[in-house]
Amino acid sequence: MAKKSQHIDDNIQLETGIRIIEVRVRNFRSLKSVDVNLCRTTILIGANNSGKTSFLEAMFAAIGGVRRGLTADDIYIVPGESEVPKDRVIIIDLLIKPTNEQGEVIESFPKGSYWIELFGLGIRQDESDNDFIAIRTTAKWEMLNADYKVERHFMKEWPQDSSSLESASVDSTAHVSPTQIEPISLFFLDAKRDIEDDMRRQRSVWGRLTSDLGLAEDIARKVEHALNELNVTMIDNSEVLTHLINNLQILNSLVAGDEEGVKLSPVARTLRDLTKGIGLDFATKDSQTFPLAKHGMGTKSLASVLVFRAFVSWRIKKAESDKIHPTLALEEPEAHLHPQAQRALISQIGQIPGQVIVSTHSPYVAAQSSIENLRHFAKKGSATDIAAVDVSGLKKKEVEKINRMVMDTRGEVLFARAIILFEGPSEEYALRIFANQWWGKNVHMCGLSFVGVGGDRNYIPFLRMANAFRIPWFIFADGEPRPLENLKRQLKNVRISDIGKADNVFVIPSNNNYEMYLVSEGYEDAICDMLDEYHKMTNFIDDYIDAMDGKKLKDKKTRDYKSQGGNDRALVDALMSRKVGYASLLAHKIVSLPEAKRRVPALVKIMLERISSDLDLTRAPGN
Repeated sequence: MAKKSQHIDDNIQLETGIRIIEVRVRNFRSLKSVDVNLCRTTILIGANNSGKTSFLEAMFAAIGGVRRGLTADDIYIVPGESEVPKDRVIIIDLLIKPTNEQGEVIESFPKGSYWIELFGLGIRQDESDNDFIAIRTTAKWEMLNADYKVERHFMKEWPQDSSSLESASVDSTAHVSPTQIEPISLFFLDAKRDIEDDMRRQRSVWGRLTSDLGLAEDIARKVEHALNELNVTMIDNSEVLTHLINNLQILNSLVAGDEEGVKLSPVARTLRDLTKGIGLDFATKDSQTFPLAKHGMGTKSLASVLVFRAFVSWRIKKAESDKIHPTLALEEPEAHLHPQAQRALISQIGQIPGQVIVSTHSPYVAAQSSIENLRHFAKKGSATDIAAVDVSGLKKKEVEKINRMVMDTRGEVLFARAIILFEGPSEEYALRIFANQWWGKNVHMCGLSFVGVGGDRNYIPFLRMANAFRIPWFIFADGEPRPLENLKRQLKNVRISDIGKADNVFVIPSNNNYEMYLVSEGYEDAICDMLDEYHKMTNFIDDYIDAMDGKKLKDKKTRDYKSQGGNDRALVDALMSRKVGYASLLAHKIVSLPEAKRRVPALVKIMLERISSDLDLTRAPGN
């Protein structure tokens, strides 16, 4: 039995000496005009049908491991057009730059670099005399053949202003050959990937990896001799196989008429045929072993990714002086996997050399990367808009705070249609319930994320992320002086200097917090009803006043519940004593009130009306 190893290819260099820095796409499917900067591992996020798969397909059309044609179905079509104009051209430009062993972009390719030999005159210099390689893929309508012709050329320049991309200088005499594409070719593992299917296809990663087992010639001859001996032994000792051969011998006289007859091979007779039947079995601890084909889709999908990693690392090992820059496009790695397996998979993907571009809808997958590696896709009319967080102006600790507070704990906001922010857990429970009442459905069905930021100083990481990804945001804030000043200070960091003019920020009036606001709005009946139900008693607030009047609060002030306004102060203090425990039950009491106009507090109603207007949401009848 082969020795197992938990450390696979520890000596494989993850950096390859080059990096695809940027991809610019024009007129491909929903991608009318997009520019995407790439990292070593780039995570594409966004709603369904926002263009993520189209971007991966565009890259595959440019540098795919298998050449594919482009048709009219791949051309961007403007709303209202009945057919694609014949003069509309698909353009896919790739910018490649040299890197060092740490993956940092460097000024020029080192002397003797394999990439100099491969790309030759395709390597150009920019205005700062730094090396780059730019490859343009186009698909143009060719009248003579009545079809789209796909061509690849080296570009002479990489325009800093991508709006002038179409007029960029291209070397029409310098075609990019398949030999030059092959070392940087992209492999696309789509959401339907299945190791069982891969094992059947000769040109799949599995087929290419196992087609040549690398056995020495004398060993190969011994194996094939043993296979032939095994076939003879099985046939000679099997009445069924002998009977079958005897009945098939008539085929000889009916078809060929020669004396060779029929050969039956219970097992493969050659190594070439043997590799076609390689099986893969899998078992968890203390369970029965089954062929991988009999396992669930999650296991088979995960196996496809691991086989790709094995394929890439093997190619690099055998490349000798040549180099390769594997590029993997992976669609929805989370498919059929539980959250912990999703996190583990991304860890494995990080060990794949070259570059990886992952399209995902999973906050668990997105959270395994840093915020600067995310690209947010969103529909803007019929086209796609792509955004990223620019961390160049942020301090390291500010980036870490976004990763810690947003990515690690509230990753679902990355996929939200809009984000509603507030200070603490009371609002988190209550606002969801009020919103469900307002729209007559769960807020998740509206694509909304309600997020308690965990304190009045913690808005800024969420605001920076939301602004960068162009996700609409709203704030429901306490009006107490200190929290309000902290909020104003953070809003200035996102260029909002006057909170009074911010129509997406809703501040509780009269220096009140949330609990004070509910009392001031006249919800005493709902509060008392909630307190009685929670404590399983009647007139809880009266007993609370008798028991607590005259005692010290946390700020050392003496409670006064007997003078004017004392009942309201008692209600507030009672609510503050168990904010989280009371919040959900109280909100349910309020939305159940007989008077429809009281079922959502006034300021909350104003905020929800604004969200409804901005996102084109329809409130439920009766609100």
